[in-house]
Amino acid sequence: MKLKIKDFMTTDIIKLRWEDTIQKAAETMVRYRIDGMPVVDDEGMLIGIFTKTHVLRAVGMDGKVAVGALMQSEVITISEDALPEDALQVQVGRLPVINKSGGLVGIITRTDIMGAFKRQLEYAVEQVNAIINSGHNAIIAIDTNARIILMNKSAEKFARVPIDEAIGKLIEDIIPDVNLTTVVHTGVAEPVQKIVIGQTILLINKNPIISRGKIIGAVGIIQDISELENISYELKAVQEINKELHAILDFSPDGFVISDGDGIIIRDNKSSHEMLGIKEESLVGVSVDSLIKYGYKEESVTQKVLEKKVPISIIQHLKTGRDIVHTGTPIFNESGNIYRVIANMRDLTELNFLREQLKAAQNLSVKYLNELEQFRKEQLRSDLIFQSPIMEEKIETAIKVAKVNSTVLLLGESGVGKEQIAGIVHEASNRVQNPFIKFNCASIPANHIESELFGDEGGTFTDGNKEGRPGLFEIADQGTLFLDEIAELPFDMQSKLLRVLQEKEIYRVGGRKPIKLDVRIISATNKDLEQMVKDGQFRRDLFYRLNVISIWIPPLRERKADIPPMVYHFLGKYNQMYDKSKKLTPQLMERLIYCEWDGNIRELENTIERLVVLSHLDLVDVDFLTKGAHNKSSFKEPTTLNLRDVLDETEKNLILRVYHECKSTRKAATILGVDQSTIVKKMKKYSQPDS
Repeated sequence: MKLKIKDFMTTDIIKLRWEDTIQKAAETMVRYRIDGMPVVDDEGMLIGIFTKTHVLRAVGMDGKVAVGALMQSEVITISEDALPEDALQVQVGRLPVINKSGGLVGIITRTDIMGAFKRQLEYAVEQVNAIINSGHNAIIAIDTNARIILMNKSAEKFARVPIDEAIGKLIEDIIPDVNLTTVVHTGVAEPVQKIVIGQTILLINKNPIISRGKIIGAVGIIQDISELENISYELKAVQEINKELHAILDFSPDGFVISDGDGIIIRDNKSSHEMLGIKEESLVGVSVDSLIKYGYKEESVTQKVLEKKVPISIIQHLKTGRDIVHTGTPIFNESGNIYRVIANMRDLTELNFLREQLKAAQNLSVKYLNELEQFRKEQLRSDLIFQSPIMEEKIETAIKVAKVNSTVLLLGESGVGKEQIAGIVHEASNRVQNPFIKFNCASIPANHIESELFGDEGGTFTDGNKEGRPGLFEIADQGTLFLDEIAELPFDMQSKLLRVLQEKEIYRVGGRKPIKLDVRIISATNKDLEQMVKDGQFRRDLFYRLNVISIWIPPLRERKADIPPMVYHFLGKYNQMYDKSKKLTPQLMERLIYCEWDGNIRELENTIERLVVLSHLDLVDVDFLTKGAHNKSSFKEPTTLNLRDVLDETEKNLILRVYHECKSTRKAATILGVDQSTIVKKMKKYSQPDS
């Protein structure tokens, strides 16, 4: 550390102004016990010095005389950037310090200067000690009596004795194996010696300490070379690895040419020679420019890397007929300069062939995917019978929205096929492998809906499962939940459903632990939800949650083009079911097309089923709609007005009529919507044999 005057000067200066009186100057000197003071002008510039000598000269004068009249104008000063030794040359007790502008910035005394020298000496000693202690090698010095006079931190670790305890002790008591005393006695340096202490291998360099021609001690520098010995073994291993790397390079199918920062080749391999058509065994020592000069390549990727200092790839056609991709990669040293360029050459002949094969395979894959997607769409459409453009549009919309997880609201009259559209949305989505759960909000008592949807914890109900029961939401996790007739959901349940849609979690009835779920909601209704919202019968916030994407399914009367294919579909279905061969006249088909069908597809299907079961002829005409199933003559008139008798007679006529048409109690039960056992009992009641 090199101190300057400004580093140790006194900046708290007691000074006078030109106009101050000699009386004030004398009083200040007495008060602060000083011999003199600098005099400055209004701008703080040094203009003189006033000492006790000037005070003595003023004895007998008026005390109000200004110091400016007596002061010494020629003042010896020193710069704040001067060194302590510069100040020591000036024989002045108090030396004013000025800056570059001549302004007074401090005062130094000879005591200050000696203190600065002391600080520099202490710092120098600290530096020497720091240097000695920071050394990796152990340093130990002894005097002529073999007592330790110096020891660094590394030696402390080596000796396992603190420095404070070791200083002054005999070297033999601390580190007997070093044997420094022989050097003190002989005065001859002992160069590097190798000794082994336990598992440690040491190198010791011993030298005498000579001052003014006399030996005053000896110093030993000890180096632990155990690590170096290990490194030598590792070096052998590295050499073996290098041999393996060279072998790998030589047998690599890719060509490698490694150059230094001047473009001189320092390593190559066999594949590079084969690709370039070079017969020489090695290119080491040759400039990469020569490869262009002799026609082996049209351009050098190594040159481009050296110019642009970035990795570069180019494709070249070589005179050997090969197409190669030539990649150059720069390797930088610590100074940021390129000291290696690795040029890799890959033969594209086989890669191009594989690329063409891959391209063909990808095209085929895309073709198969398109065909598969088209087939899937056709499979989805096959669940619905339609020909009308409007239904084509609705199904395309359903397939499109299936790709996202938004909630879907299906609108339309009863029987238009909302459940089938919901099924298409599920089947076309990525949830197709997971459950599709259907729930009719109008079919369950209001007080049971919550437990049906959310399940219940064990012990919630007296007769419930002790382990609890999952609800439809849990069963539909990762899949789709279809909420039909959503308008019938009780108002209190609407708020709970809204919370599920917002939080993506449910609580079982009686439970406190939330259950995280991933369920897509599709809802349907045949009512005007917007009007119900206005009337306060349906929550507005739930409506907006459900109505993210809405699909309106038109009634059958607005898509009459779909009626003929539906009629033929249902006719074939029930002909096969009941082993019939019924056909329709054109007149009947026309009548069916122009019916209003308030019940839509459901009504149409039920009509065709009744037609197949109840018509007497295989060719069914329009009279079936006016008589047929509704013909009063088909049933015997009741002979009594007793209600029970009338009901029994009507039941008997209907069951016998249906049974004789289909010849099977099972089919009759299906048509009449009751259990087969009921039909069997009724047949026995009416004394008819079961078949």
